[in-house]
This record gives sequence, C-alpha cells and structure tokens, in this order.
Amino acid sequence: MGARSAPSPSSVRRSVGIASIIVAIAVATWLVWDRPAVEIRVERGGNAFVRGFFKKSPLPETLFVRAVESHTVIRIVNMDTVKHHLGIFDANPGETRDFNVAYAGTFGGYCSAHSASKQLVYVIE
Repeated sequence: MGARSAPSPSSVRRSVGIASIIVAIAVATWLVWDRPAVEIRVERGGNAFVRGFFKKSPLPETLFVRAVESHTVIRIVNMDTVKHHLGIFDANPGETRDFNVAYAGTFGGYCSAHSASKQLVYVIE
C-alpha cells in the first residue's frame, strides 16, 4: 500500500481562508436578518407559547417585549384550526402574521388563548 502525502501548506491556507469567508458570511447574515422581537405560536387546541431561540414557555397574561429601534415586530403563528385573537393582534387558521409596533407602550385586549382571564397585555419597553 502506498503512503499518502500530507496536504501542502498552500492548500491548507486556502481551505482555512474559504472556511473563514463562509463563517463571516453566516455571521453577517444572522446579524442583519430581520427577526421578530417575539414569536407567539398557537398550537392545535388553542395552547399558546412564546418561542425563544432555545426554549418555549406558556404565553403569560402580560408579555414584556424589548423594543427594536423604530419598529418592533410581533409574530403570530396560528397552527390551530380556528382564528385566534391575541390581544390587539389576530391570525386566521394556519396563518403566520407579522405585526409592526411603531412605539413603546402598553397594549392589551381580548385573548382567545387565555381561557380564564381572556386578557393579554403587551408591554413594549
């Protein structure tokens, strides 16, 4: 069996350079990608959850949202079979909607996902 030769230093540098470019493009894309400040998912049966990067938690009656510059995006994903009202926002069955909030404040209204209180308050800070 023949021995394999080691890669040349120039090919290793080229591979590292290409990998560095790919990582830089991925990081830049992630930083400028327009993401919502908060995403609320309504699952089948009407259970609503707030989704984060690595977790999901039940939708609280008061949701604190960090403002993002001059427009804060609230994303509603309705995976249920009926229309849901989530405070001042609503979404039809199977629909994903993004709502832009132009300024900080406290907003509230009727919530079909909260069976007891029927209220949801957004505090945009």
